[in-house]
Amino acid sequence: MLDPKFIRENPEKVREAIRNKGISPEKADIDKWLALDKIRTELIHEIDSTNKRRNEIAKLISQGIKDDKLTGEGRLLKEREQELRENLNKVETEWNSISSWFPNIPLEDVPVGKDETENVEIYAWIPGQGELEKDKLGLYMHSAAFMPTKPMHADADFEPKHHFDILEQLGLIDMKQAAKVAGARFYYLIGDIVKLQRALHDFLLKYLDEKGFVRIIPPILVKEKVLFGTSHFPEGRDQVYEIKTDYIEEKDPLFLVGSSEPSNFAFAMDRVFKRNELPLKLAAITPCFRSEVGSWGKDVRGMKRVHQFDKLEMDVICLPEQSEDVYEELLSINKWLLQQLELPFHIIQKCTGDSGYNASAKQADVEVWLPSQKTFMEVGTDTNTTDFQARRMNIKFIDTDSNKKYAHTVNDTGVSDRMLIAIVEHYQQKDGSIKVPEVLVPLMRKKYIGK
Repeated sequence: MLDPKFIRENPEKVREAIRNKGISPEKADIDKWLALDKIRTELIHEIDSTNKRRNEIAKLISQGIKDDKLTGEGRLLKEREQELRENLNKVETEWNSISSWFPNIPLEDVPVGKDETENVEIYAWIPGQGELEKDKLGLYMHSAAFMPTKPMHADADFEPKHHFDILEQLGLIDMKQAAKVAGARFYYLIGDIVKLQRALHDFLLKYLDEKGFVRIIPPILVKEKVLFGTSHFPEGRDQVYEIKTDYIEEKDPLFLVGSSEPSNFAFAMDRVFKRNELPLKLAAITPCFRSEVGSWGKDVRGMKRVHQFDKLEMDVICLPEQSEDVYEELLSINKWLLQQLELPFHIIQKCTGDSGYNASAKQADVEVWLPSQKTFMEVGTDTNTTDFQARRMNIKFIDTDSNKKYAHTVNDTGVSDRMLIAIVEHYQQKDGSIKVPEVLVPLMRKKYIGK
């Protein structure tokens, strides 16, 4: 969330962020918030004054001074304070509700734009060619014109197949049976494709170990305050599954995570770190669940847009002055992995209108080129949320001046199941088999899947 002091002092910056990020001005009504904030301040001041006078009267009475007027005044002040607190509660409920829709302020280098078509390419790489020159980059999919028209690692020239057709033919995926078991947009992964997924995870985890990441297994069911804390609530509530909690001890509402990001940052919730304990780098592999509301009818074939998938997530809690460097470090890990796998990709700096959830101050997508579909597919997102999530989750550190201050949080996708799509499509062979990326052969202990 934003610092209320910042909102009071910079209402125009908040208005600009609301407008540029496309947030509903009715939900993020800053004028109403400012009016409520003024009333709230006045109520708090009056409560403090009333309580001060009540304490003075209580002190006089405790000293043996008996006065009916004092007793009557004390009774009236008690009633007045109760009334004021009830009014304050009503005002603060609406005050908090409005402020929960205020987005983070975009960092200065974030491009202003209305949607994904105004995202800016900042990097592109093709196996065998290397990094594309800057003049080949542009808005949105500009570099697509320079991307390969065929799979990068095929053994012959043939028309590339969709990943689902390849996997189904090899018996590595079963979506028909999954539909009987769980409904549409679920899948069974079988045999060597599972081994390939595990090899990807192990390959990256070994690298993250060297980079100082701590492996963690977090809960994948979390309370509402956790999803609010990471800003997946209120705006992303329709993407999250809630479960029945009749047989859960506390009976609190519980939700399935769409990423381990909420769980991982909640590991630091309500904690105060020493400066030398940060950055705290966490890596987790979990199942993830998303409703995909708004995408029905899109990407219905295969693994691209489903309700359940596995993901290796990278999450970092750091000092404010570290967050931009951490953001760049996570992007460099994304680059390293895709270059090791020899997959063509680009990185786009997302504009304000396509910046993901409200917590985002800066966000980049890493997208692999799919020649069979002649488009890019997002396989990872790197996000700097500055102190927005830390404020909501009360994550602090003790600074050099001995004061407690809010930390910063940065998150990124390491590997999701979409990476399997990219490998299958680029390593497909004419005979229908799949070549294993060279760096994964030692972990897979085979060079081909399906032959």
